[in-house]
Amino acid sequence: MDVEIGTFNLLNLARPGERYYPDERPYSQAEYEQKATWIAHQLRLMDADLVGLQEVFHEEALRDVCDRSGQYDDGTVVAPGADGASGPRLGLASRLPLDGPVTAVTDFPPGIDVAVEDVGLPAGTFSRPVLRARVVLDPAKDTTATVLVAHLKSKRPIRDPQAPEHDPREEALGKARALVRRAAEAAALRFLVLDEVVGTSQPVIVLGDLNDAARAVTTDVIMGDAPSRFWPSDPEDRRAYWDRLLYSAYELTVRRTGRDVSYTHIFNGHYENLDHILVSQEFYERNPQRIAEVRYLRYLNDHLVDSQLSNDRRDRVASDHAQLVAEIRLL
Repeated sequence: MDVEIGTFNLLNLARPGERYYPDERPYSQAEYEQKATWIAHQLRLMDADLVGLQEVFHEEALRDVCDRSGQYDDGTVVAPGADGASGPRLGLASRLPLDGPVTAVTDFPPGIDVAVEDVGLPAGTFSRPVLRARVVLDPAKDTTATVLVAHLKSKRPIRDPQAPEHDPREEALGKARALVRRAAEAAALRFLVLDEVVGTSQPVIVLGDLNDAARAVTTDVIMGDAPSRFWPSDPEDRRAYWDRLLYSAYELTVRRTGRDVSYTHIFNGHYENLDHILVSQEFYERNPQRIAEVRYLRYLNDHLVDSQLSNDRRDRVASDHAQLVAEIRLL
């Protein structure tokens, strides 16, 4: 049995006529129709049993585009807190049954703010609350997985509004501030993962726009550290490391195919993988006790444009991110 799990940054999905950012004009009715039609088309191409969605401003708009796709007529479509006044939120569309409600996690778990050598992690809340859902992968075997949908702070600088617009020192500080916030959110997300996996056999899937590469420090924080070849020497300690590790679907499939031609975002000529699907050891092909394997990862990125090479200009209808779909084979 195969299930397909996807992630989709929608690029500011909001109802027509309603301003979603102070400096962005609302969508006209015609523009909204184009955007909704495009998103519905991409959802049909993805044909995923479950999709985590980012940048949802109105749950009503998410339900509309999912209805147009025809993919989730008998499923669940939710975006908790997406009321238009709370900023961009996360959503979930699933044909798979859910074991319990979908919840939004706003506050960091306890322990994130502990300072060492006078260095601590600020924030205290996720800029976009993380979604947590318990999904039934195989009803016949009562196999469930915890799915965490995330959208971490972007690389866009957090600037001092009083500073000159093109001050290079303020640009450097702004990028550093954004990195610190993203690192704090990554650590908090890691704590949520550990709550699910430590000492349990509960499978976990993390998906979403993590705004950094597969081996960036912030992504590595979420995935955790694997034991090295010789350390730790104690078998129980080694098993504990494996138990709490996450694996990148991107890295698993690159290893199998022997090539890497993937990207989910293009900015100033830089091709990057910012969107990810991470899985716990229950989905790792080398784990003898695995319940499933990540078999394939699809990238829907033909709509992305390299503005350094092309005269085409991206509008607000299409997303500025690729969509990812991981094919998972249940054993």
